[in-house]
Amino acid sequence: MALITACAPPPDPGFRDQSVPITATTRFTPQNFDGVWYVAAAYPTEFFPACLDQRWQATTASAPPRLAVFCGAGAAALDVPLAVNPRGVLQAQSADLDVSARALWVMWMDEDAQTAVIGTPSGEMGWILNRSRGLRADRFAAAREIMAFNGYDVSRLQEGIK
Repeated sequence: MALITACAPPPDPGFRDQSVPITATTRFTPQNFDGVWYVAAAYPTEFFPACLDQRWQATTASAPPRLAVFCGAGAAALDVPLAVNPRGVLQAQSADLDVSARALWVMWMDEDAQTAVIGTPSGEMGWILNRSRGLRADRFAAAREIMAFNGYDVSRLQEGIK
């Protein structure tokens, strides 16, 4: 029995069921994604910085588009160029992230572009972002529902980044 277990393929590293189609929101535009976003919840990943008080600075509406990730008040822990698809798919152009399975899909934005849900087709990464540090309970619940709809295991979602 131990030999059979040893021959089994390793578990899927992702947090989502890849048999569920991933969706991109029609509310996305580079202009309404541009600016500062605070990470309200996320899945742990080796590809993005892991820290408390994480915020993103997206410059998607200007050239060249970039994504900077900050931990607290320090310098950017990650600063990469982006390819921005108007359908809501962001491609971080770095050695680890520039593959289609790790493209950042904007799965949902509320109508005021104050809350967003980002995920990857592989399910290795996912975030709930908000324009301010405080995320209302109803928006957090809606964001979790979108993640679940896109195949994410929301029981593994971590509030904040540690």
